[in-house]
Amino acid sequence: MKRLLVALAACSHPAPPQPAAAVPPQPVAQVDAAVTDDEKLAAIQKAMNELDEAAQQCWAAAATVRFDIEGELTAQIDIGPTSSKATIVRDTARDKTLATCLTDLLAGWTYAPPLYGQTIQIPFKFTAPDGQSVIDRRLVQARTQGPSTVAVYLDENNTGNDAASMFGVKLTAATGPRLADRAELWYFLAPGSVDGKPVAAGDMALVPAKAVRDIGPTEAVVVVVPGGREGAARAGALPTPPAAKGSGAKVFPASAAKTYGPATIFVETPQLAASILTLPKGTTVAEHVHAKETEVLYVLAGAGTMTIAGTQVPVTPTSVIQIPPNTKHAFTASEDVRSVQVYTPSGPEQRFKK
Repeated sequence: MKRLLVALAACSHPAPPQPAAAVPPQPVAQVDAAVTDDEKLAAIQKAMNELDEAAQQCWAAAATVRFDIEGELTAQIDIGPTSSKATIVRDTARDKTLATCLTDLLAGWTYAPPLYGQTIQIPFKFTAPDGQSVIDRRLVQARTQGPSTVAVYLDENNTGNDAASMFGVKLTAATGPRLADRAELWYFLAPGSVDGKPVAAGDMALVPAKAVRDIGPTEAVVVVVPGGREGAARAGALPTPPAAKGSGAKVFPASAAKTYGPATIFVETPQLAASILTLPKGTTVAEHVHAKETEVLYVLAGAGTMTIAGTQVPVTPTSVIQIPPNTKHAFTASEDVRSVQVYTPSGPEQRFKK
């Protein structure tokens, strides 16, 4: 058996990993002479190339909480034919989610036979971007308090933009009268009720800031304007205090929304506009920019490629997207796309009417 210490580098942003020079092997036991060092290094190179994309997914999972995670983690891996053991021996990123994900990833990886019985060390380097625009909501951890389960898809912590926050919400009982301290846009994924009146899946509701609303059992996407750092929501609670009974929400049924080209517009106020955007497969939205508005999208179906500030990012049926003001962006649909689209403040939706 031989202890083989090899320095590799994995980088989630912006470049793929590149191998560094191998540290001279340090014999600790008898080695199978049939396996050459070249074969071992080739097996390490193969593992490195395959692990790069998986390590990026670990960063993406951690970045659902905060996008500014960066630093280096060095993992030591004792590789066996049926199981391996991974330990983080150096960590300057200091993010528990990232470290745990990498440890689990490396311990469960299937390595090539030339590495059986070897111990290797791999340093991964992660560089934080300036902000984050596309998040896979499958990676977001939901938390429950009482009748509410909340997943924070977008907030200032994981995007760098405080214009709007987005939650996924499941309610097993009515919230009771609650005071909305900020404007709330609800898109109902399942039937429910607003202030005691039924709503259907596909309807929307607008709750102005300082209004009282009572939302019944349902599942919904909620966009809150302005956004911020959503600590209470990350703990599983909707950030709204109890209030005296009131009826401050306005429901916008899908049957009453007006369609202009690809956009079916439900809500238009100076503070925000909300639509359902439908794009057929093959549609290309040319590069453009919104000077003052933030755009957020919750993809209901479909896929494509979003180009944001020159960087191409895949969009899937489980993506949520935020585009800050004055940011160039374009989109190409590889499948039929349907999404909830919100602008804050309103304005860009007017182009659909023309």
